[in-house]
Amino acid sequence: MLLAPEDKLISLLNSVPLPAYCAGVNLVSALRGYKHRVRPHGPDGTLLVSDADAAIHICRRGRHRRYRRGVQAAISDLVRQYQIDRLDIPGGGTFIDCGANVGEMGFWARNRGMRYVAFEPEPAEARCCDLNNFDGRAETHRAALWKEPAMLTFHSKPDTGDGSIFEMDSSIGTTQVQGARLDDTVDLDDAAGPNIFKLEAEGAEPEVLAGAEASLQNIDYVAVDCGYERGRAQQHTFVEVNSFLTERGFRLVEAQFRRVTAIYRNTARQQ
Repeated sequence: MLLAPEDKLISLLNSVPLPAYCAGVNLVSALRGYKHRVRPHGPDGTLLVSDADAAIHICRRGRHRRYRRGVQAAISDLVRQYQIDRLDIPGGGTFIDCGANVGEMGFWARNRGMRYVAFEPEPAEARCCDLNNFDGRAETHRAALWKEPAMLTFHSKPDTGDGSIFEMDSSIGTTQVQGARLDDTVDLDDAAGPNIFKLEAEGAEPEVLAGAEASLQNIDYVAVDCGYERGRAQQHTFVEVNSFLTERGFRLVEAQFRRVTAIYRNTARQQ
């Protein structure tokens, strides 16, 4: 596929030092009328993407494109993809983010006074999540949620945010990561709610839910991406996810099948 002239230029910039890369991106943004600008942040290759209203730390050069229309616009798009914007909920509660990446959902959750709990096994993304949500403190869980405590082989594909426990095409390598059960990690017994569990595990959603069974009784909503991401066959997990949650008293309240995302409500916690 032919690249647009803009993308060709930015692709060529990938090999230059970070300050030159940022200068090139900012020139393109100015010429194109994009809202975002980028600059280096620290010695580890982290970038700060900002506009007139907000800023976010990222760790992969090409990911700045997400923010061409502004940081908040990109976050709002992500919230809409999960259909979380359709929830009529009061402030407060807890937002658990499985597959947090750089913690974009944390902006939405914290703006609503929610406690934000993030899980991200990619070290660079987890560091950015800390910068974006916890003032740089290492509070993002560097673990992959799973059905049992175990060391897992993680197939890394960070440029597109598609790392997975399952083998996939085009991964850049593997690392060993800690697998953890949500039930062993987050205590929701005294959490009044509303409690939201956003689940994006690149095909491992059934296994993550198996490790979260006790926690589910204290969760009001599960917002899940069960799209075509499981293994090399790129299978969806909607059938397994739907069966697991409905058998445990959750009701499907929103779904869209382009990306295959769905929201389930815990009927036992309905007011």
